[in-house]
Order: sequence, then C-alpha cells, then structure tokens
Amino acid sequence: MELIDIVNNLRKRVCEYRLLKMGVKEISTDLNAVDIVLALVDLAIKDKRAIKKEEENWFRAGLYLSYVFSGSEWEDIPEEFEKIVYATEKLNYFRPQTANST
Repeated sequence: MELIDIVNNLRKRVCEYRLLKMGVKEISTDLNAVDIVLALVDLAIKDKRAIKKEEENWFRAGLYLSYVFSGSEWEDIPEEFEKIVYATEKLNYFRPQTANST
C-alpha cells in the first residue's frame, strides 16, 4: 500500500471517530496531532516539501494514541499512525533545516 493510501485511510478513520463522538464533551486532543501529521505528510508527498525539525514533534503522538485507543474498536488509529511515521522516516521526508536553507 502506498503512503498516500495509508494517509487517506487514516484521515477517513479519524473522521469516522469524530462523527461518532459528535456531541461528546471530550475527544482526545491527540487526534489533533494526527491531523497535523497527515497534513505535513500530504505536503511532503504532493509538494515535495521537507518536514522541518520543529514540526517533527507532531510525529511523537503514537504512544498517547495507543494509550487512548488501545483495546477499543479504534486501535487501528495508532497502528496506522505508526505506519505513517515509519514510512515518513524511511522515505527521508524529515530533513532538518540548516543555516544555509531558505
């Protein structure tokens, strides 16, 4: 499966979760990190935009997602998130900015 397919599938799953939880006072704020990561990976794939050093923190939400969703019908969310993080690293989309970068 291509990375963009995994991104789109996770985006769909997060939308399903939010739709189901509509009206619930508290939804895991860690889902916001998923949305941001999906947007950054989209930019990396489609626009060939490197993920900046300061943006890499968003990719560390996997542990929190596992804690929130483990053992539920939504446990595929952190699993797919981790696949995206792994593929992003493997494809070298993380490129720290240097002093010479513009």
